[in-house]
Amino acid sequence: MGLFVKICGICSEGDLGQISALGPDALGFIQWPKSKRYIDPKAVGRWETPEGMKRVGVFVCPTESELAHAAQYGRFDVLQVHRVPDHWKMDRDLFQGLEIWRALNPDELYHAESWFEFDRFLLDSYDSRTVGGTGKTCDWGKAKTLVKSVEKPILLAGGLSPENVEAAVAEVKPWGVDVSSGVETEPGVKDMAKVEAFIAACRKK
Repeated sequence: MGLFVKICGICSEGDLGQISALGPDALGFIQWPKSKRYIDPKAVGRWETPEGMKRVGVFVCPTESELAHAAQYGRFDVLQVHRVPDHWKMDRDLFQGLEIWRALNPDELYHAESWFEFDRFLLDSYDSRTVGGTGKTCDWGKAKTLVKSVEKPILLAGGLSPENVEAAVAEVKPWGVDVSSGVETEPGVKDMAKVEAFIAACRKK
């Protein structure tokens, strides 16, 4: 399999249809009400996506009941969790068939406990005011070290764009990449030319 590509922060059915036609591997929908890119899971649930294209719900410090509610209504394949409290637990039996991804900045993953509970990791930059979509790159050097040392697939996020994703992949060699603000005209509104250029850059041999 080639590089896994996720386009995140999709906020409209129109954008969803156009992005799906460009063939990314996953589509991300923000489930944090404080985000400018928030979309209600019931709205996401009404939208159709191509078979095999993963639907990713993105959460910030969620409760188990919040995850269960959104997973049901949004028809998600993946639950991506940011900023979990120390010793956070979830009953995996309640989420059978779903992948659970944990988002961290590289320094957090160096010291993360219970990392074995998660199916994949996403390395992102840190901003105290928001989660994701900051346009800031994370530390590629630390990310590269973690890709080599952590025995689980890692996605690289944070400040990626059509202009820098090739260099990022060459440096870090992640399992996948995740982009949001780098392919937008404004928060939650995607620039399809940029989305197409980003995916094309990721798929170059």
